[in-house]
Amino acid sequence: MNNVSPFLSIITVVYNNLPGLQFTFQSISSQISTDFEWLVIDGGSTDGTKEWIETLGIQNLIFRSEKDNGLYDAMNKGLAEAKGEYVWFMNSGDGIYTPDTISELKKQSSGVDVLYGETMLIDEQAKPIGIRSEKTTRVLPKKMTKYSMIMGMVVCHQSFIPKRSIAPDYNLTYRFSADIDWVISCLERAKRIHNCELILSNYLVGGLSAQNQKVGWKERWAIYQDHYGLIYTTFAHFYIAIRYIWKYIFFNKKY
Repeated sequence: MNNVSPFLSIITVVYNNLPGLQFTFQSISSQISTDFEWLVIDGGSTDGTKEWIETLGIQNLIFRSEKDNGLYDAMNKGLAEAKGEYVWFMNSGDGIYTPDTISELKKQSSGVDVLYGETMLIDEQAKPIGIRSEKTTRVLPKKMTKYSMIMGMVVCHQSFIPKRSIAPDYNLTYRFSADIDWVISCLERAKRIHNCELILSNYLVGGLSAQNQKVGWKERWAIYQDHYGLIYTTFAHFYIAIRYIWKYIFFNKKY
């Protein structure tokens, strides 16, 4: 690679999910723009991931394979390696929506600290389920600030692209919700936040176990208190609960 920093660092975390990684690679390698680097942070997979990576022979690929302390630790390793102006987390099994997506991001990036957009939900067969704002209770705001996040994860992590200079490390205190804390922290540091008004990513729908969800809820409460204070946090959780019950029961928005 040359010494010129790329426009974008795409960071993919993977562990024993070679088919998902290959799907992600297909969407990345099809991009019209090549002004990016791809960082694959592998947790020491034993399913042939390393051997497959070695067959690719592409210059803008950085591969790191070693044991880590979980998802967010691996993501921090990706951030530490990233040289791009912007960082984009595209985990194994997820994908960039269309071949011209990075080109469109570059066109809209001038003077922007955070780029964001819509997300297409997909199933394990990579079939579209629908737009995230339409299929879930989390509707993407037309204009986003840090206060938008008090109503939940209204933007999908895979469709949120901040400048590397404002992106902190993930707080490893949180096991399941560090991404929420990270997005809020980026928004707090951003001066200009831009809605691309495009579908940016395909997001593979998955779910935490019921036990992990309970831990995640406790973590989110702590995160919201830290960023917004007790009063706003209490109000927000009351609103989120009512919204969830209403839309889940009457509109069957279950993702």
